[in-house]
Amino acid sequence: MKYATHYIIISSLLFYVFSTSAQPVKRVMDLNELFTLADSMSKTIKIFELAVTGADKDISVAKNAYLPNIDFSASATYNGNAWVADRDFSNGQSYASPHFGNNFTLEASQVIFTGGAIRNNIQALEIQKRITEWDLSAHRQEIYFLMAGYYLDLYKYRNLLSVYDRNIEQTKQVIHDMHAREAAGIALDNDITRYEVQYQNLQYQRTELTSSIRIYNDKIVTLLDLPPQTEIYPDTTLLCRQMPKPREMEFQDLAFQNSPLLNKHRLTLDMLTKKEKIVKSEYMPQISFIAGDNLKGPITYEIPTLNNNINTWYIGVGLKYNIGNLYKTAKNLSRLHTSIQQSNSELDSFEENVSLNVREAYIRYLDSFELLKTQEKSLQLACENYEVTANRYANDLVLVTDLVDADNLRLSAKVQYVNAQINVIYNYYKLLYTTGTLNAINN
Repeated sequence: MKYATHYIIISSLLFYVFSTSAQPVKRVMDLNELFTLADSMSKTIKIFELAVTGADKDISVAKNAYLPNIDFSASATYNGNAWVADRDFSNGQSYASPHFGNNFTLEASQVIFTGGAIRNNIQALEIQKRITEWDLSAHRQEIYFLMAGYYLDLYKYRNLLSVYDRNIEQTKQVIHDMHAREAAGIALDNDITRYEVQYQNLQYQRTELTSSIRIYNDKIVTLLDLPPQTEIYPDTTLLCRQMPKPREMEFQDLAFQNSPLLNKHRLTLDMLTKKEKIVKSEYMPQISFIAGDNLKGPITYEIPTLNNNINTWYIGVGLKYNIGNLYKTAKNLSRLHTSIQQSNSELDSFEENVSLNVREAYIRYLDSFELLKTQEKSLQLACENYEVTANRYANDLVLVTDLVDADNLRLSAKVQYVNAQINVIYNYYKLLYTTGTLNAINN
């Protein structure tokens, strides 16, 4: 009995823990908070942040070329006896030799001239790092834009859900009133059936909305690595924001300065120029300062062998030149010149495409304001039409089908108005994404 009681208590506690942990956690978030979380949680962003760190380490490694090279070697050997003979290998004679041998060598070299190869290589790697930073910026903006799309869709569906909930309550009230009219003998059962069908349609559409909300909520939660039971609720002040309307040229200037695609390609051109200098440096010799010391024994170039150590040291200048570069480098330079010309042409093409994309996004953005005005007017007219029709139906001047049509028209107008509001914000963020400044709003 005692163990059974303990079992029941433990089971109850576990059930409580698991049931409370599975409860949905509501979290109101604005877009900036969403972007901040994406910076810290997005796996894609982390990959490109590591690429930037790796590029920075590549620069540190390349700078090691300025440091001296120091080589040290040591050996201990067993030496056999020496054998000496004439050049025709006659009259050979063996001489006793010290059997223990040692050799210690220390040599240092410092490059003092490479024709600018080291400096230009480091500068090329610095440019490569800036390219990886623009890669990071581009992918960060892609994540931001993706998250903004999910967020605005979630906002749209939650708004629509509230619209449908209000219409469902109004429909239930209309059905209740119709039952009262039927009891009074001034309404037909067929009229109630029409509105009950309307009510079932609204319930079905509400189910579709809740499914869409769950889908987009899961997408955001997964991307941000939040607890699975988190429910995202968008900031309700979002639709109250005054959206700016700068001139198109301002957006074009922003795109010209901030587009990751354009900046990456400009830097690619700079890097090709540095590579050209690196290749040209192959025409120049490599000059180094060298110094060394050698201690070895025994002295084997004397006969008989001397059982002594001998120490020698040296200091001087070394020169190294690859003669094959005289006929190989020209071909490498020719290929680089072709790559530079190709890259220049690609940059011109990219600038045209970015300009056209900004113009298209700007036009869509302005159109969304006109659409919002149209939908606002449509909503006003649909509400007025419903009020007039409902009043006339109450006075038996129109059929119930007219009331249903007016109700459907009002609901459709509300839905379109909410969509138009979201559309303005979406087109604004798309315009920022097109100009390459979407990540700037979170900095």
